[in-house]
Amino acid sequence: MIEIEGTAALTPEPAGMSTLRQADAARLKAEHDQEFAAFAEDSYHTVERILRAECPDREVVEDALNEAYLHGRVQWHKLRGYAKPIGWVIVTARYKIRQDRHRRQREAAVAPEDLPPTPQPDIADVWEAQEALRTWLHQLPARQAEVFQMDREGFSNLEIARILGLTENSVRSYKVAARRRLRELAEEAGYPGPDGGRRQGGSRGSR
Repeated sequence: MIEIEGTAALTPEPAGMSTLRQADAARLKAEHDQEFAAFAEDSYHTVERILRAECPDREVVEDALNEAYLHGRVQWHKLRGYAKPIGWVIVTARYKIRQDRHRRQREAAVAPEDLPPTPQPDIADVWEAQEALRTWLHQLPARQAEVFQMDREGFSNLEIARILGLTENSVRSYKVAARRRLRELAEEAGYPGPDGGRRQGGSRGSR
């Protein structure tokens, strides 16, 4: 009897059952595709208007919308149960716009944040400035360096506070302290100070 049960357990599933399951999956996918298409058509222009109020660049908004809706289609089996799936699309698209904005700012930057650029910098100047910033960050207290770097990566004060378990006031204080110390290190290294002057050779010297 045991041998019979074991043999039965290894018996392949009838082809009809497999075909039936595949048909059910295909039918469910078609229903979800139709639902999502209707949702996208109804919500697209609403989301677009909301995003355009914040970002005037139509191309950036359209790129963010396309990415958000593509991602939403993949997640529709979850989103369809949300009370307002349009909220998820708005948040996702806004995040993509912010990421694009920060990327463009980094690409356009010719020197680290808060450090005045040198006149007509070339690639070597930019590389040197970025390397200098990384070196200076290591001279800051760990928490100041961490907060400063997260701020450069586009995290808001609230996001930094939640991730690091701080208050927003503490985050602001760390950012101010980090920027003050970085300016001092920059001036010591010969970068222009707030008054436009330069200190050469990393030494303050006697006056």
